[in-house]
Amino acid sequence: MKVNIPEKYTDLYVKALKEKKQMLQLKINQFKAEINEIDVHLDSLLNLPLFHENEEQNLMHQKTNAYHDQWPWTRKIAYFIDFKKKLIKTMEVVEFIMEKEPELNKAKVRSSVSAALSNKMKKGVYRKFEDPVTNTTYYGPATYFLNLHEPHIEYMPQDLKERLLYNK
Repeated sequence: MKVNIPEKYTDLYVKALKEKKQMLQLKINQFKAEINEIDVHLDSLLNLPLFHENEEQNLMHQKTNAYHDQWPWTRKIAYFIDFKKKLIKTMEVVEFIMEKEPELNKAKVRSSVSAALSNKMKKGVYRKFEDPVTNTTYYGPATYFLNLHEPHIEYMPQDLKERLLYNK
């Protein structure tokens, strides 16, 4: 940055720049502290029981093979994936849950599903695939993938297969 300042004002200008730098550094430190607080809060939220499957409840509901609104988000997602038997998009899960539980807040469902998917990905249970054509993200169990980033063809939704395999 080149600035033409009369010599008699350079000391004032240098002082002003140093003060500005100090203020910005203070703001950066405040943002870092806030980010750390958010990380701690997210970690504690993701460890809540609603993000973990209750084995007893899971076994009971698996016997009936029907959707249950008492399930944690992870079980609702797993149910939808079992139903589709394909990679899924976040919004597909949200729409499915909203269809089953219309009284829920759609924004809250979307954030809960995203958090649950993220948590399952961190644990290596799910993986994601980003469509290079549309940048749409698909999720599925690790068993649906050949490797970390490449899904088995049989688990790809038809529209994704057509885009990637047949339009070359």
